[in-house]
Amino acid sequence: MHVFVSQKKLSPVRWHETFPDALTVRTPQEALRMHQGEGLIWLDFTALNAGDKAQWLQYVPQFPCPVAVLSNLPNDAESMQVFGAGAAGYCHVLAAPALLKEIALVIEHGGYWVGAEFIGKVLKVSARHMQAVSCEGASFYADLTAREQMVAQLVAKGASNKEIAGSLGITERTTKAHLASLFAKSGARDRVHLVLLLNEHEVFAL
Repeated sequence: MHVFVSQKKLSPVRWHETFPDALTVRTPQEALRMHQGEGLIWLDFTALNAGDKAQWLQYVPQFPCPVAVLSNLPNDAESMQVFGAGAAGYCHVLAAPALLKEIALVIEHGGYWVGAEFIGKVLKVSARHMQAVSCEGASFYADLTAREQMVAQLVAKGASNKEIAGSLGITERTTKAHLASLFAKSGARDRVHLVLLLNEHEVFAL
C-alpha cells in the first residue's frame, strides 16, 4: 500500500495513476494508523513551513515502512534534513508516474533514491541509516574496465548520466549500460549504494 500524506485539498491525479490503490491522508498520524507495513509513505512538503516539515520528519522512524519526501523546491539543506531523519527517498513533487514507480521499486528493494546533484552532500548523512557495507566487495573496482572506472569516478563525484555522457563523449544509453555493469560487479542496489561502496573502500574520497 502507498499512502500519500498531503495538505492539498485534492490529491494529484498522477499519484493515483501511478498507484491505483494509494490512499491520501492529511497528517502523519493518520498514515501511521492506516499503513499496514508494505509499500511506501510519501510525505508531500509542498504546503508546509519549515516547522511543519521538521515535525512531520519526526514520524519517519515510527512508520512501519520506508518514507519518500516530495518537495516543490528540492535543495541541499532540505535533502540533508530529509535523509538525516531516516527517509529513503527525496524527489520533486511533480515527478511523473514512471519516475514515481522507479523510485518505489528502488526503495522497496532496499535502495535509496536521491537526485544526482545531491548525492555527494547527503551520502554521509544517509549512510548511517543504510545497512553496513561488506568488505568482501572491496576488490570489485579492480575488475572494472578502464571505461567503467572512468564512469565510476564521475558517479562518485555526483555527476548525472547526461554529464557523464558529455564528459566521456558517449551516449546516455551507453552510460546506462556501464552503470548496469557497475551495479552487477559491485553488488550495489542503487546509485547511492554504489558511491557508498566506492567511498567505503577508499577508492574515492567524497
